[in-house]
Amino acid sequence: MTVISPSILSADFSRIAEEIHALQAGGADAIHYDVMDNHFVPNLTFGFKFIEDAMKASRLPADVHLMISDPGASLDKWLALKPAALTFHLEAEPDAVPLINRIKAAGVRAFLSIKPATPVSALSPFLQDLDGVLIMLVEPGFGGQAMLPSTVAKIAELRNLAADLEIQIDGGIKMDNYKELVSLGADNLVIGSGIFAYSDYAAAIAAFRK
Repeated sequence: MTVISPSILSADFSRIAEEIHALQAGGADAIHYDVMDNHFVPNLTFGFKFIEDAMKASRLPADVHLMISDPGASLDKWLALKPAALTFHLEAEPDAVPLINRIKAAGVRAFLSIKPATPVSALSPFLQDLDGVLIMLVEPGFGGQAMLPSTVAKIAELRNLAADLEIQIDGGIKMDNYKELVSLGADNLVIGSGIFAYSDYAAAIAAFRK
């Protein structure tokens, strides 16, 4: 079954606990946290305390996506939060194996992400060590962007390389394009405005389940 992971980046931060509870009641599978440092990407979002407090308000698994430079320097602090999955970018750490090993040694699922300009082939040396890959369908940094059509082919390409690997996708996923993305091999959808634009999160999540 396709995993639905709402991106909290699109939520109302002034009532974050209520937003999380609504996503839980609406049938979400996980909460996706986009951590940005205003260096690796041109935006600044959550720190440790925000995610720690949000996780206390949630029964759902935490899926933490590090869009930061030098992820290894702060990795232990993120792992101390005990998320279900932790993602870092290949562009930020080309020598990915040591970080993958540290994540898995902490009992956390290890994901590696690539930006739109990075080819799927760059992931090949690491696929056997990973629990999943996050393919960015937009340039990371801001929510609400339209999906870049040139990124879609990466899903099938990666699926052909790794039949059993979890493929997570993020960026511009909407009601009118998700079926194609799933048919190509994506099985974990990170959805921001595609859910939060609706007042009824349960109805939106149910629609994506179809």
